Amino acid sequence: METDIDRILITDRELAQRVKELATQIAACYPDEDTGLILVPILSGSIIFLADLIRHMPIKMKLGLMTVSSYSGATTESQGPKLEMDLEEDIHDQHVLVVDDILDTGKTLRFVRSKLSERNPRSIRTAVLLRKPEKAPPDVTADFVGFEIADEFVVGYGLDYDDHYRNFPHIAVLKPDCY
Repeated sequence: METDIDRILITDRELAQRVKELATQIAACYPDEDTGLILVPILSGSIIFLADLIRHMPIKMKLGLMTVSSYSGATTESQGPKLEMDLEEDIHDQHVLVVDDILDTGKTLRFVRSKLSERNPRSIRTAVLLRKPEKAPPDVTADFVGFEIADEFVVGYGLDYDDHYRNFPHIAVLKPDCY
């Protein structure tokens, strides 16, 4: 796996520090909520980010899972969001935090926010590990952003290419001959 990596953009230590800071920022937004917070991670890419994030959030929370796919198979271009597993949790009048791995085209977050808004939550906020400001449309924003990166295809820390490299501990760019 290491031989497929062109360069590391964000180290595991930088990720750990920033995720801890994000958790503190997020928790501060929900200080006295009796109902708690419902986190809706967009699977599968956000799973590692989510696991590390919630370890640092000392607030009452539930998880509600959704699976949305935008990259099928061996592709580096988004094919548009496709709902594979819908949220089963009742979010009516609840605070919701959507957790995603990356904001690039904005199609996935726009799609998920639209689906969740139909269920009348009290609030919807979003947290993304990575944002590509050159590519993200101005009408799709994230309330909490870990890192801004250039418009490059990245893997690691949950992000994949053809379902590989999710377990690589850093955010990295693959060598061109690997995709």
